[in-house]
Parts: sequence; structure tokens; C-alpha cells
Amino acid sequence: MFKRRFTGIDACRKGWLLIYIQNEDHGYNFDESLEKIINNFPAQSRILVDMPVGLLEKKSSVFIQRPCDADARKMLGKKHSSIFSPPCIEALYEKSYVDASRVNFEILGKKLSKQSWNIVPKIREVNAFLHLHPKWRGKILESHPELAFQFLNNNQPLLHSKKTKEGITERIQILEKHYPPAGSLFQSFLENNALRIKANKDDMADALCLAVLNYTRGEKLRNISDQYPEDSLGNRMGIWV
Repeated sequence: MFKRRFTGIDACRKGWLLIYIQNEDHGYNFDESLEKIINNFPAQSRILVDMPVGLLEKKSSVFIQRPCDADARKMLGKKHSSIFSPPCIEALYEKSYVDASRVNFEILGKKLSKQSWNIVPKIREVNAFLHLHPKWRGKILESHPELAFQFLNNNQPLLHSKKTKEGITERIQILEKHYPPAGSLFQSFLENNALRIKANKDDMADALCLAVLNYTRGEKLRNISDQYPEDSLGNRMGIWV
């Protein structure tokens, strides 16, 4: 009988890093294409991805920000800056940052940050995949590593940035409390020279965090927001912990 596979995915500079936990088994895959990396997995998998799923648009302009983003910022407190506002759907398909920022301002009243623009190709990829493969809706869910780490840390803010050695150590120690093999699994990433060329240490820690959160939460996984609006692509906006 198939045993459910709990997965975390983080976008990296060369593609997508996927980490899975399936009872006593765990492992990882890397691919430039999100579609390829997901289609190799059984449909019973549940995947948490660190990328916006479901976007605001002109018809939903009653919102100036996604409800889940507003709630995540409240939960993170002083670390709220790690939650950035994704573009609206109309801005997502503009060809330049200037045009995308202008369109975003016209519809949402807010210009687009460079950080958001830099990951627009990845946002397009996730949302297009779910639009074209509706069987994965409800199985690929948005999560946020900083929020997930805080949740796994008894809802206490972390002390160090994930870009520092101390921050990585702090995060892996948190994960080991919930999933003891996390430390040795992370070490195997660091010893894989091919993977280190494609993904940074914090990418590895983030993907591992989402896999551990997914696995340990099981059926208790919940959307942080009471509101769960759907966009015109059929994708719903929520952040899950």
C-alpha cells in the first residue's frame, strides 16, 4: 500500500529543490523544471512550496494585499519584512519591471518591489502549472519558511538571519527536535558538490523545513487565514502551517 509522501519545495537560482519524507524514508530531487520534478511524484503526495499561489487581480481589487500575507506579517512581528507582496496577475505577464510595477500600482495601488520582480518567472511557473494541472490543486500548497520555522520553534522568533552560519545552525537544531534525521540529511546536501552549485545553504534549509513541517503537521496542517479567495486561474490564496 502506498504511504503518503510529504514534500517541501524551494526555488533556487538554478531551478527547484524538492525534499520529501515518507515514513522512515527521505530524500531529495533537483530539476530546472517544476513540472518535471512534480510529475515524477505520485498524486497522493502533498507538497508545500515557498512561492505565492493564487494572486490578486483587477476583479479582486477589494483587497490591497492578499489576506494570507497580511496575517503572516502579523504573526512574524518584527520579521514581517520577509513577507513580500507578489504581483497581481495582470503585472505577472508584463515583459519589463517598469511596466509590471506600473500595472501593479494601477490595480493594487502599490508598486512592485525588485525582490518580487526577480522571482516573477518562478511565480508564473507555479501558478501556470496549477492552472494547467488542476488535479494538483489542494495538494500543492503555499507555505513560508520563516513562518514555518517560527511555528516549529514554539511560535518564538528566531534569533539569527538564515544567511549566517549561526542562523543555519539554529534552524537545523529546530528541525532536529521535530524530525531527528534532519541534521544528517542536511549534511548530505552540503557534501553533494553538484547540489551546492545549484542551491544555497538557506535554500536547502528552507526546503527541508517545509518537508518537516508538512510531515509533522499531518492532518493538522492549516491555512493561517480565515479568508481563502480564488483567482481567475483557479488558484486559491493561503499560507499553510
